Amino acid sequence: MEVLIVGEKNIFKKSKFFNKDSFYVILFICLCIVAVAAVFITRSNERNISNKLGDSKLTEEKKITQPNNEPTLIEEKTKNKTVPASNLPKQTTSNNPQNSTNNSTSTKKSQQSSVVSFKLNKPIEGQIVKPFDDTKPLFNKTLNQWETHEGIDIEADLGTEVKAAADGKVLKIFKDDKIVNTINKTGFGVTVVVDHGNGYQTVYCNLAEDLKVKEGQKVTKGQVIGVVGDTSVRESVAIEGSHLHFMLLKKNGSEYVPVDPQKFLK
Repeated sequence: MEVLIVGEKNIFKKSKFFNKDSFYVILFICLCIVAVAAVFITRSNERNISNKLGDSKLTEEKKITQPNNEPTLIEEKTKNKTVPASNLPKQTTSNNPQNSTNNSTSTKKSQQSSVVSFKLNKPIEGQIVKPFDDTKPLFNKTLNQWETHEGIDIEADLGTEVKAAADGKVLKIFKDDKIVNTINKTGFGVTVVVDHGNGYQTVYCNLAEDLKVKEGQKVTKGQVIGVVGDTSVRESVAIEGSHLHFMLLKKNGSEYVPVDPQKFLK
């Protein structure tokens, strides 16, 4: 009986020993599992972060390399081939309002200087009874119709001296006694045309036939070229009153066009 009791104690001691060792073994195994799981989770997170960074980088690269749909300037010459002007963007002189203002001012000054540089003396003293108007029709009492008026009518008595408005050369002298329905109106009577050599010509109409100049003759400003007459059939003196029909022509390409002489008078 004693032996059995001793054996039971030994067995109990051995069992207790093994239970204690098993606890540490299991604890060690659990720690290993936790460690492995932690390593696995860490690597998985790193891969996810890496993938996200890679996707972000690709997105940025796509944005950078994606072609811009906005129009770009094209050089006029590419590989020795000229690009048609119609395919090029429209160019403006300047987007700066100050430059635009300066350009507009300089243009106005150049236009004013061209007018100021050529001034005319009034060919005859008197009131302007019919002004220049090449757009709005004025009533013609002689013809009883509305028409534009490409000159000015200066009131004056018959026989009043008509003088050259500027230096020049007598280009033409003719008697315009027929009314023809053309763009260039006719029927203004005895006419003298003086060319001033600067792109301008002055025209003196409704003169008396006794002229003081001849074709090809040089005239100076203020020189008498004739007197007011009664030769116009388009603006009859009996109806319109005695007057000088005075015109100013300006060269435009190969032709001369009427402009308002009143703007050039001193």
